[in-house]
Amino acid sequence: MTQHRDISVFGNMSPAMESAFTAEEQAVAKRARELDARFLPLFERREFTYTHHADQMKAYLPEGLHDDANLVKTQQVQISYNVWKAKNNPETAQTIICLGGIYNSARRFDFFAEGAADNFNIIALDYPGKGQSGNLRMPGDYTLETYAAIVRALVDHVAPENKFHLIGHSHGTKVIYAMVEAGFEHDNWAGTVIGDMPPETPAGPKLRRAWRNRERPASPTVGDAVKKLTNFLAGHGAPVDPDFIVHDFNHGFAHFTREGFGWAYDPNSMYGYADEYLKPYDKWDAFKKIPTPVLLLAGENSNTATPEIVQKMLAARPDMSLMMYEGVGHYPELVTQKRIAEVCDWIKTADKAPAPIRATVPADPAKDMVRHIVQDNTPPAAAPASPAAPARKNNAGGMKP
Repeated sequence: MTQHRDISVFGNMSPAMESAFTAEEQAVAKRARELDARFLPLFERREFTYTHHADQMKAYLPEGLHDDANLVKTQQVQISYNVWKAKNNPETAQTIICLGGIYNSARRFDFFAEGAADNFNIIALDYPGKGQSGNLRMPGDYTLETYAAIVRALVDHVAPENKFHLIGHSHGTKVIYAMVEAGFEHDNWAGTVIGDMPPETPAGPKLRRAWRNRERPASPTVGDAVKKLTNFLAGHGAPVDPDFIVHDFNHGFAHFTREGFGWAYDPNSMYGYADEYLKPYDKWDAFKKIPTPVLLLAGENSNTATPEIVQKMLAARPDMSLMMYEGVGHYPELVTQKRIAEVCDWIKTADKAPAPIRATVPADPAKDMVRHIVQDNTPPAAAPASPAAPARKNNAGGMKP
């Protein structure tokens, strides 16, 4: 077990700074610490060493520098991940590996992990430049291919002996596509959950966000930062649990001496992310080749998984299951027990279900999702051929069966 190193906003707040808090900010700090007291005893933080080979750096260096040993160096990067052991039979339980969005640390999955760990071992990854993982050297190191290599290294490191499943939140799904493109396969990979990230995406909304966050926008106070995060998550549509907002701020933001409170990430990672959006993006072949059952979690109002693209995905893979979240924009947050259980129930039977599911998930977190009847895609059993009836003429002289 790796010792906890608290890099949260409130875990590093000076008494002098906290003494100037408004009553509202004091309530946020109090609730954030209560949530940490709830989650921290439930998981272990671990690390492994990822080797980023020097040859991978040549992709962004001018040709004349490829032999410069001072510039082209193999990197050893410590990658952090959190492990939540299943409450029931962790030795034999299946594993869910959680891959977050481009802004997210592993702690963003705390609510999901707490609920899913009833029956699954949960692993939540900190990408390089996020959470408690180390940084890569240059923007050009932060590519989908590198993220995919890190997840493959994670799987090799944890060596799951039983079935495991990948769940990708937004950018995390892109990483899964890149893994497939690189030829990743594993006998125990049993299911894949796609979080509102289709094989093609409209460039505009994402590119604007990526380019804006190259500047790492910041807010001067805790109150301003929490309001900004609340508005950002409101763009996801359905109301987001206030506890989730407080926890996401505490573990997704950092305090910078001059700028104020902003997203906590290595700036190079966002430069790399923006650069990715300048390239053609077509992952349809990878999507079709995912070697497991697939579940798409899509927001009804998503500007990423639009209705047209969702229909295209279903046409490309009729075996894909779909949960459509009412009132949600980009990516449904899995926070409440009911919403977590619905996804976990699919995962439990992902490789056994005779047919895909189609379901509407209501915005009200207390209401059950509604399953829709779909045709079973299992080929029908061959029936013995019946003798053909002789054809006869109709009154117009044509043939009638």
